[in-house]
Amino acid sequence: MTELSQSPAQMSQRNRSCLLFLVVGGLILLSAVSLSLLPRRVQTEVRLADGRVFRIEAVTFGTNHAVGPGDGWLVPLRKVLPARVIRFITPRRGRSQQTTDRPALAVWVYALDAAKEKYVDCQGVQATLVDEHGDAYPANWSSHGSFSGGFNRQAHVFQVFPRRPAKLELRLKPWRAAESSAVEIRNPASRTDAASWTPEGIPATHQVGDLKFTLESLVIQTNGGPTRYWEPDSRHWQPVLKLTEQGQPATNWEPPEWAAEDGTGNRGKTLGLHEPILRFIATSRPKPDAVTDEAKRWRLPQVNLPTTTNGMQWNTNRALAAVSTTVLGLFPPGAYTFSQGQLTNAPGPTAANFGWTGMSKQISPGKLQHWQTHRTTNYTAYVRRVVAKPEQQIAVGLRDEQGRTTWGQSSAGDEQRGLFAFAFDLSPGTQQVTLVVVVLEPAQVEFVVKPHNP
Repeated sequence: MTELSQSPAQMSQRNRSCLLFLVVGGLILLSAVSLSLLPRRVQTEVRLADGRVFRIEAVTFGTNHAVGPGDGWLVPLRKVLPARVIRFITPRRGRSQQTTDRPALAVWVYALDAAKEKYVDCQGVQATLVDEHGDAYPANWSSHGSFSGGFNRQAHVFQVFPRRPAKLELRLKPWRAAESSAVEIRNPASRTDAASWTPEGIPATHQVGDLKFTLESLVIQTNGGPTRYWEPDSRHWQPVLKLTEQGQPATNWEPPEWAAEDGTGNRGKTLGLHEPILRFIATSRPKPDAVTDEAKRWRLPQVNLPTTTNGMQWNTNRALAAVSTTVLGLFPPGAYTFSQGQLTNAPGPTAANFGWTGMSKQISPGKLQHWQTHRTTNYTAYVRRVVAKPEQQIAVGLRDEQGRTTWGQSSAGDEQRGLFAFAFDLSPGTQQVTLVVVVLEPAQVEFVVKPHNP
């Protein structure tokens, strides 16, 4: 009998095949064993008025939020395993992450169709937390992410929410539906202690330099309503503030902005009506036209208003009074998408509502990319700014041929990178403009008060 021999190359190929078989088999076995050891937790679910079934995947608290399995371990395996194997072992519901500048609560949800047979879009929903008094705490913003197989999830982020109870009532309501659906979730930030503050009487006055801030009264503000279908109904205390300079109305200063804090750690506006003591932080800044210090002003070259979606792109930077400012460009009405603070293409369909919407997508194992899209009906300048202190702001204006300056209305797209949109309501017939950036240094005071019972 003749004995067959193998060449070294054949033996090497056979060894590689055996090794690949062992690696793949080991991974599949390890995955199966790991899954069998995981607790079989039934996720809380609720059916909405439009028929979708929403599942609460996780509730997180802090400044760094994450849900779903990571897949960074797949990166080295992509070099040795076939693509079909990588697809097989890649988690179907990948990892989503969200960061907040202050500790916040995030409710992570995904949606199924009425028959619970396939994933459906989980956007277009109001999310509200309700306390034992019936006070509503709406989500401050939402972030959406898509994965393979149609799976997508959304994080509803609450900077303000009831912090005392161990359980929270979550209400979900489709944007244009009449009814909401309620479900109970755990509160990962439950606490029974609260800061001890000594209230002052109302009215109250505090002074900064020549400026006097007066808290005259508190009134009840109601948000939401039929014309704002995306905004949950809620009520909260709103301060009535007066600002004077040397005994006269402070005409060179903007009306005071405000935020409220309670003793449990909430900071925002929608703190409900039943907190026993609140602290109101009032902040005013000079009107842009009143800032004459050239170290705080920046004028770009005069240009014609852009007429195409390419816009007028500058990408130019300057430091103004310790504020680093980058003017990305000026654009006509439309939808514009940014990622990592730079103008880019949208990765897929974006929400049709105006303003900012967020999207996250897994672009490779272990790598998640975020996009922010701004949809506007106005000419808009997009600017990045890095401030030395949170209270500092910038104003961005367009000066026309007649010397009139229109100051833009700002909205934040990416707080982490300081990306803002400044939308302008220009006079008809405007053709040539000069973009102006001004740094606004703040004046700020605090009031600690005891609201009356509603």
